[in-house]
Amino acid sequence: MNDYSINGWDNEYARLARAASQLRTISPQRSTNNTSSQQKQDQATSIQTGLNRLDTQLHNLESSMTVSSAEAGRRRGLLDGLRSQLSEITGTNPGGIGRQPPTQSSSSSSATAAALRHQDELIDDLAIGVGRLKTQTHMIHDESKAHVHLLNEMDANVDLANAGLEDETRRAMRLREEKSVW
Repeated sequence: MNDYSINGWDNEYARLARAASQLRTISPQRSTNNTSSQQKQDQATSIQTGLNRLDTQLHNLESSMTVSSAEAGRRRGLLDGLRSQLSEITGTNPGGIGRQPPTQSSSSSSATAAALRHQDELIDDLAIGVGRLKTQTHMIHDESKAHVHLLNEMDANVDLANAGLEDETRRAMRLREEKSVW
């Protein structure tokens, strides 16, 4: 994200939150070998880099008065929450001295991972549905604009026809008076 727009920041945060969610679904059984563990660590490092970039961009947005300090504080809270999730995923413990990472049995962690994957699938399906709804809304809007245009044309044509009938009625009345003997 090169621009410091609020929408760009939101989109980047959503992308990083999604990546962190996907990282959480990697089961411990799959990450026992060094390759999977290294991939998980690389993904976590990439997400952390993105969070640092967002923090810098948030500072720039706040400096340029694009966002209020209260909104910047709320967004910093989101970043801190994502950082703590990331530290729980990777087992690192920044700022949490003495805190042990949660230990779970392999069956409960795989069940949690499956539940998170299922939630992600449901969210993806929901996003597809919202996209379809947006498309249909735009189509309905375009069609209603076309209907308004057609109704306006009809109104103009009715007014024109009415004026023509009135002219012909006056002409007929004049002819009747001119041809009338009495």
